[in-house]
Amino acid sequence: MTTRHPEPQIVTLYRATLKAEPPRVCHTCDHYNKEGWCEEFHDYPPVEFASEPGGCALWEWEIPF
Repeated sequence: MTTRHPEPQIVTLYRATLKAEPPRVCHTCDHYNKEGWCEEFHDYPPVEFASEPGGCALWEWEIPF
């Protein structure tokens, strides 16, 4: 009986990536549109805020369609 080879690190990282949530920033929020407008707050967020993970309590995972 042979044993399976240890899983390569690249496969372990790939599997972890599939399970991970996206970063909680404006670019991955469903309220942030293609023009950079936040439909929740009716404004353009400052770049510092838009890039800060966890900066907004109203972040919602973007719908992929």
